[in-house]
Amino acid sequence: MSVDPRRPRLFAGLRLPLSALAIMLRDREERGPALLVASLLIVGTVFYTLVEGWGVIDAVYFSAMSLATVGYGDLVPETSEGKLFTVVYVLAGIGILVSFFTALTAKTLELLRQRQTERESAG
Repeated sequence: MSVDPRRPRLFAGLRLPLSALAIMLRDREERGPALLVASLLIVGTVFYTLVEGWGVIDAVYFSAMSLATVGYGDLVPETSEGKLFTVVYVLAGIGILVSFFTALTAKTLELLRQRQTERESAG
């Protein structure tokens, strides 16, 4: 089956940011923000699983939605501990997410500039 070159590929726009993420994860000096985000999701998941009694999927989902400040309201901490943890979790997590996405955007733009320079020198 051949692919029509005029037809946009579904995930073509994600190739560059995913490449940037892969490069960040391989570089010891640049992987910090990604590891902090992963750690934050793990801590939130463990906390909500143990304290609120949620399943792992619900706990990961709530952690991600809280950090993204979406907060659909379909899951809500019931315990006082859960509510207090969520306040601290969101306030600390927002800064960590901003740091991660800033680093990812910088690396993505760096890759874009490199590719444009390569195209110009090849053409």
